[in-house]
Amino acid sequence: MTYESVAEKTSEIAESIAGSKAAREYWKAREKMESHRRAQQLFEELKLKTNSYMILAQQLPETHPKVMLAKLEMDEIEEQLRKIPVAIQYKEAQADVNEMTQMVISTLLVRLQDVLPVERGPRQGCGQGHGGQGCDCQS
Repeated sequence: MTYESVAEKTSEIAESIAGSKAAREYWKAREKMESHRRAQQLFEELKLKTNSYMILAQQLPETHPKVMLAKLEMDEIEEQLRKIPVAIQYKEAQADVNEMTQMVISTLLVRLQDVLPVERGPRQGCGQGHGGQGCDCQS
């Protein structure tokens, strides 16, 4: 099998996912979300609060007041989102598409791990360091 044939199969899988019922449901839900300003604001707030929480949780113990407050703020936003049907639909549709994509990636990794040294995540850095990695320039 050539690199080109693998790339072709990969494109076929991507097209299958893009044309799936899950993808159609995602686009319908996203279209509805675009007209629901409050839900959009809440998702943006949740993204910011989640990032803040993750940074704090890496630096401080889970029981630290700042970490607990950030978690509480995230929970409050999620509770508000649960009261908006279109937000629930959007979140579920997004999760379905992500699950399908992750299933493909996981299947590839599981099937290859016994026969090839496959890296589990993306390479970091520009690849100019030792062994093709070694640098953290994030290019």
